[in-house]
Formats: sequence, C-alpha cells, structure tokens
Amino acid sequence: MQHSIFHRNALASALAVALFSPFMALAQDAPQQPPAEPTEEQAPAPQGNDARTLDSVLVTGSRIKRAEVEGPAPVTIITGDQIRREGFTTVYEALGSLTEVTGNVQNDYDWGQSSVNASPLNLRNLGPGRSLLLINGHRVADYPMPYQGKSNFANYNNIPTGIVDRIEVLSSGASAIYGSDAVAGVVNVILKTDIDGDTLRARYGTTTEGGRDVRDVSWSGGRSGEDWSVVYTLQYFDREPLWSHERPFMDEENDAPRRTWSYGGVREGGATNTPQVGIRLYDVANDQRLRPPTGACDQFGGDFYEHNRVLYSDFSGAQTDTGWQCANRSVFQHWTLRNASKDLSLYLYGTKQFGNVEAWATYGYWDSTGKSNTFMPAWGSQNYIDRDSGQERSLLRYFTPSEIGGEDRALTKSKETNWDFSAGLRGTVFSDRFDWEVMAGRAEYEIQELFPIVHNTRATEFFLGPSLGTDAASGLEIHAPDYNRLWNPASRSDYEGVRAVGDKKSRTWLTQASAVLSGDLFEGWAGPIGFAGVLEAAEQGYKLTPDPNTMGLNPAYETPFGNVETGGGERKRYAAGVEFKIPLLKSLTMSAAGRYDRYDAVADDAANTYNVGLEWRPFSTLLLRGSYATSFRAPDMHYVYADPSESVADQVDYLTCLQDPNRQTSNCPGGVGDPYHIDNPLIARQGSEDLLYETGDSLTYGFVWDAFENFSVSADYWRINIEDAIDDVGADQVLLDEAYCITGEQPADKPARTPPSQALCDLQLSRVTRDANGVVTRVEIGPINRAKQSVSGVDVASRYSLQTESLGTFDFALNYTRQLSYKIAQFPGDLFENTRDQERQIRYRGRASASWTLDPWTAVLYVDWTAGTRSDRFNGCTALPNGFRPDVATDCTDLRTNSAGERSISYGQQSELVKYYNQDRFYWNASLGYQATDALRLNFYVNNIFDDHYQDKWCGGFAFCVANPVGREVAAEVVYRFD
Repeated sequence: MQHSIFHRNALASALAVALFSPFMALAQDAPQQPPAEPTEEQAPAPQGNDARTLDSVLVTGSRIKRAEVEGPAPVTIITGDQIRREGFTTVYEALGSLTEVTGNVQNDYDWGQSSVNASPLNLRNLGPGRSLLLINGHRVADYPMPYQGKSNFANYNNIPTGIVDRIEVLSSGASAIYGSDAVAGVVNVILKTDIDGDTLRARYGTTTEGGRDVRDVSWSGGRSGEDWSVVYTLQYFDREPLWSHERPFMDEENDAPRRTWSYGGVREGGATNTPQVGIRLYDVANDQRLRPPTGACDQFGGDFYEHNRVLYSDFSGAQTDTGWQCANRSVFQHWTLRNASKDLSLYLYGTKQFGNVEAWATYGYWDSTGKSNTFMPAWGSQNYIDRDSGQERSLLRYFTPSEIGGEDRALTKSKETNWDFSAGLRGTVFSDRFDWEVMAGRAEYEIQELFPIVHNTRATEFFLGPSLGTDAASGLEIHAPDYNRLWNPASRSDYEGVRAVGDKKSRTWLTQASAVLSGDLFEGWAGPIGFAGVLEAAEQGYKLTPDPNTMGLNPAYETPFGNVETGGGERKRYAAGVEFKIPLLKSLTMSAAGRYDRYDAVADDAANTYNVGLEWRPFSTLLLRGSYATSFRAPDMHYVYADPSESVADQVDYLTCLQDPNRQTSNCPGGVGDPYHIDNPLIARQGSEDLLYETGDSLTYGFVWDAFENFSVSADYWRINIEDAIDDVGADQVLLDEAYCITGEQPADKPARTPPSQALCDLQLSRVTRDANGVVTRVEIGPINRAKQSVSGVDVASRYSLQTESLGTFDFALNYTRQLSYKIAQFPGDLFENTRDQERQIRYRGRASASWTLDPWTAVLYVDWTAGTRSDRFNGCTALPNGFRPDVATDCTDLRTNSAGERSISYGQQSELVKYYNQDRFYWNASLGYQATDALRLNFYVNNIFDDHYQDKWCGGFAFCVANPVGREVAAEVVYRFD
C-alpha cells in the first residue's frame, strides 16, 4: 500500500511541477468549478469537493447525462449567487470577467458603434459571432443590428440576473453537439426551474466619483402542487448614463496624456493646436477661418471660446495661421462613457404531469431602453458662394445643451423588445431506460432606434437662406446668409425648426423544434454504453429597416454613427446528430459524436462535424483528459442578405501609381491634390450567396487533480483553428489587390505579402470599374471567404476549502489563462505568423476569490486582472537626452535635417526602438452579507475598491484609452424572503 501511495504522490508531484513550470506550453482554459454554494435566501452551507460530483444531469458539451462535473473538455460554471457575491450587476459583466474571454469588443463610446444597448462576448479572441449562446440548451434570436455593420451576434446584455441558476461555458469547438457558431465555445445559461416561496431583492448603487446610479429590484418565487409547478421572476433594472463631464480627466482634448511626435499641427507637450471646432466660418479659396465677431464665442455659457488655429510646418517649426473659430472648451464632455439602460423583464416556467409524461413551457420577455451620445447635434454646410463678398465659403455649427433644451435631448434612444416562448413534452421509454424530449419554440427580437439629428434642408434654409441661383464659374449655389444666426445662440424654437428625429428599425426571429432521445444502449464490457440522438429543424430571419431619410448619396440627414445597413432574408436549417459514451476500461472512457447540418442559401451542400474525447482516471483523485472536435459556422445572414448600398469616399489609385514611370516616390500618396488621388468614387457593398461555411477544429488536453481533501487543481492546453473565415474586403484593399495582380508589386510603405491567388485576382479585378480615361468610378466591396486563424493557450484553475469549528468556512478559487499564440493570414498564401505581440491583445488573464462564511456573516473578496496588452507606443522610440520622444516613423535614428537643410527639433541625436506594454490591471471587489433573520438579509458591495481607472499613457484618441472610466462603485441590497 505504501508503494502504491508513493507512486501516486510522485505522479501528482510531477504533474504539479509541469503545471507551474514557466516552460510549459501544455494546458487549456481550466474550468472554474464553483463549490456547492447556498443561495442567499437560505442558511450558508459548507463548500468543498462535493461540488465535483452530482446527480446524473446534463452538462454543456454533451447530451448524455453524467454523474461527474468534469468531462473530456473543460466546462466553466458560474452560479447566479456567485455573480452577485463577486459584485456583478449583470450577466454580461460576470461573463466578461472569465479568463476565457481574451478578445476585445466595442465599448459604449467607440466610434461607429453599431448599437446603443448591445453587449457581445469574444471568447478566445475569435470574434463575437463565433461563440454560441444557449438558454436552457436552446438557441436564441440574434441581436437585430449587425456588429460593426457586418454580421449578427448574440446579445448578453438582455439576460436578467434574477432568473439565472447557473451559467456553463465550454471554451472549445462543439459543433458536433450544437451545430453552427460553436467554434470558440458555447455559453449555456441555465434558468431557474425550482423556487420555493417568494423573495424580494432591492439594490441601489452609485459611484464614489459621481454619476452612474443603479437601481435593481426583482421579485421571484414559485408554487407547486402534486402534479404541477410554476416559477416566476419579475425584474426592473435602471442604470443611469455616465457622462464624460462627470469624469473631468477625460472630457477634453487636453486630457490626452500622449506626447505626440508628428510635426504637422502638434507640438511636443501634449496639447493639440487644433481643438474640435464648435462654430466655424471658412473662406475656402484662402484657407482661412473668418474671425468671429467680438464676444460671439462667449455667449454660449462657457461651451465655446475664441481660438486661433495655428499649424506648424514639418521640421522647421514655421507657423501657418489659418484663422479663428469658436472652439469647444471640453469637446467630449457630453459623450456617454457608459450608456444608460432601463430594463423590465418577466420570466415564467411551468410544468404539468400527465401520467408518465411531463409537459413544460417557458416564457421570457425583456423590454429595454438604452441611451447614448457622442457629440452634440451639429450641421455643416456644403460649399456655397456668399452673395455679398463673392467668396466661396462653408460653415459648421454645433449646438449647445442650453440651445436644445438640455443634454438629455441629444441622447440616442434604443427601444428593444425580446420575447422567447418554448414548450415541450418529456418522459421515459423502454422501462425508463431512455429519456426523451420534444420541444418547439419561437423567439423575436425587435429594435427601434430614435436619434436626434439636424435636418440638412431645414438647416440650410435657416443658416444660409434661400438659394439665389447658381454661380456660373463654380457651379455652386449662391446664398445671402444672415450670419447673426451662426454666431448667436439659437432659441429653443429655432432649434426645433431644424431638428429631426431619425427612426430606424430592425428585427430578427427564430422558430425551432427538436427531438432528443438519450440513455444507455446496453451494458458494455466495462460499463453501460451511453447514447444520445437529436433531430432539429429551424427557420431564422432578419430585416433591417433604416430611416429612408438617411439613405442615398444626398440624405436629408445622417445617422449619429454613420452606419446605414439594409438587408433582410430568411433561411432554414436541418440537423441530425448522434453521441456515444463508451467505457473502454473501468478507468478509461471514450466519447464520440457526429452531426449533419444543412442551411439554405449556403454554397456548401452541408456541414459534417465530429468530436472524440478521452477520460482516464488512473486513480480516483486524478483525471487525465483530451478532446478533438471539428466545427463550422454558417455564413452570417447579413453577410448573405445585405442589400446593395452605395456611398462615396476618396481612394488611392495604386495601379496608376505603380504603372507611372515618372513617379517620384516608392510610395503612392493619395491625399487631396496628390497625383494618385481618386475623388469620391462610388463604393458599393452587398451580401453574397456564394459564401462557404467557415470550418475549424479544436484540440484540448490536460488533467484535473484532487490533490488532497478539499483541494483540486486542473490545467489544460487548448488550440482552435479556423479556415475560410468570412470578412469584408474594403475599397482600399480591392484597389491594392488590383494593382498587385496586374503589376506584381505594391507600394513600398505597404506590408510585404505573397502574391494573391488567381481566384482572388479574378474577384478583385471584377470589382473595379474605370471609365474610358482609366479613372476609377466604382469599387465593389463585400464579404468573402478569405482568412485563416489559429489561437492557442493554457488554462489553469484551482480551488481550496478550509472548514473550521470556530472561525467558519474559507473558500479560495483561482483561474488563469495565458494566450500562447494568435496566428492569422488575411488571404490564402499570406504569411501565417504569430501576431500576439503585434496587436493590442490580452496575453493573460486571471481571476481569484476568497470567501468566508460564519453564520450569520458571509464575505467575499474578489480580484480579476488583465496583463500583457500592448501599448499604443509599442515599437516606439526611447526618449532622447532632452526628453523629446521621436515618432517611430523617423526610424528612431533619422533625426538630423531634411533636404532643405531645415533643422529637426532633435538635431543630431539618436533614439532606440523599444517595446511598450500597458501596466497590469487589477480590479478588486468585495461583498459583505448579514443574515439578520430567517427572512431578512442585508448585502453590501464595493466594486473597484482602489478606484483604479488605468490608462495607456501613450494613447492619442478618445477616450484616451482609459480602461475603466467608472471607478469605484458602492451598493447596498435588501433581500427579504416570504414564507
């Protein structure tokens, strides 16, 4: 016996050494298995290793019930109570803290954001559309607005915390079980199906720096009889916006910490000399901004100030005075750093027993209004001829909150409604040997987005007056403006005369049905052979209905973010799958699954996927596991059904440049006035029904070790590959490919690449239209199957529980993910290299918690951290002896004189190329709970205890790369249970 124990301990020690060795490149996102937590409505219970076994239930990643939490692929579990105890107010916040989420998504305040009220998730840094969201194991309707104007995705912001029992996250391919989209993983939100009695929860929170108040009230309960049960939850959630002026360190351009090194328009010292204009009257011919009347800028309540716009020429430091304007004092002060959201949700779940058959039904309803804003309403004129001066002019006019009736009237409002109804029957057959279930459901998601805007025609009439004809020389309209309307504050009625409210709508829907049979086929040589079979059918669709006033090349007004998406369509899918669990030995189990999926309107006939997994338990406390799975993603519907749309945008004619024998540079300058500039060609985009399935595979292997009583550790290596990834090709890339395909070269300032394939050349050449003189008049863009990706990493997790008689129970949990590689090739034949350190990517993440329970008290201390993200200054230059930091464009050493003999700011000095990374970011949360009576519980929360914001000190754009503008949040909660 001692000999066996020795070998067991030796193996465990070896595994531990391998786990923590810095040279180890073998492991995967280890699961975060929570201990058996009590709910906050009941007395605390001990926590320990009993969480690793359970009654036979379904675990995400399989349709065969099992008695162990751990399987061949790691699954992370986070409970509804854990979400609250760790300080999170929404499901999205909790999921965003998981170490598997190594990819970034759009912030609330991102330029060109595609929606006010959506929160996508980016598992494994493979994009929001490549992970699958399930509710109780079933698909949900897509978010109606396409992400970044391209593709649909799942919204994790509309899942109320009050209805969540637990969330299971499988972070590897699972298409053989669940079908399309399960490439980077599956998030399965399990809702409550068994509640005894009623509970009222009321929570109020705010930030210690001001703004962002949160109110959260929910009522949940359940009733049951001899052959029936019902569960219900009603929740109201109201979170106010966080305005930029509530964070004075990031509301104006001078807050930018970056020291800029370009020589045009900016000087060392950090402050730009061209602040965002508020009111401008521009003399086009003379490139001069006409000076406002004396005192004009001071009339706007401090929002504007008179500013002389001075540019600095390259190298010499000579100044160019381009005139005067009313500039914004705090250009970003009316942006929402975090959007507002007011949500009302209802959830019902009921069962009824009919002999050996149970009927069930569930209904969820979510109504939400999100609010966001960037700049205040503004209008800029087309060039016109001023009748009195004869000058060609243009003007720009921003409105202030006092003119429009308060900053709230600048908010874009997104009204969203999402409902989901499912019903089914389940029971057993063949002497209770097999479980069966059939279900059908319907889900719909609708959005109406209302945005305040300035109407072009009305504003033209107000500021410029009626057209007085057309100037023969320039072809421009002639006006006689009343410039008092430009320089003086507008009355409320004046603003209402030019104001419009845009109205765009979008909708998605999903109808689905499935049948599942699972159980033990027969007794095998080492145990029962498990089996599951599934049949599925579904129809999904979407429709985008933009405001007609925003469409065309001369719209009546624009959207706040410049996105006008049109499209719509429906498609059907059919699927069949089987799964087996086969004990090969008493200690060795194999699982295998295969699935057939077919979608309409996809060039591929069908997708066939499979997976295999092994679980080896050489002794009871150690599990060695591995899995391999293939996966696929059907082309997103907006990639397929996007309607043709046209816009105009300046481009660079690379082909003419490379074919010009007299060109003066190895690059191809394409700015206004440059010889290779293309002035506003048509850019046309539409979807394509010729797209193929994205395909991929994933590999995981690792171990789970219950090292000693109440302590466990796990580690897994993971790798996910994608082929034929779908993405848009922009106009610049089309023109660059056209030039390369014809000339075999490209400008020197473009990255080196391998020659495009013949198929890609044929496609890109067909997308460019030139007139008889060879001038580009039209460029077609849109999605194609083009890229391949591969990402790999290591995940580690451990848990420990310590139970004492007098001091209570202590529980500790740690999770860690390190991304080892991120490889991408944009086009076939491109170099497939690890770009992890060349992009602003998360290299490793961690989360840890320590909880203490001693009746009637509970306390939790939680921390998560992100590290290894690249700074904006990555590959930049070190400071020179005089403190100046040159731009990397100078190659760090070319700091002498230009060809005209003009002296550089740092004449004769040199610098070195170095790496810059952001500091590691740690956020600490704490909660304290007190069970005052059997019915009453009080909870207190502090999030971001140390009020950390974190900022990339070399960042140059809004919101200046502040990682967390919210800062410290505090909240109190009352929980009352009714018997």
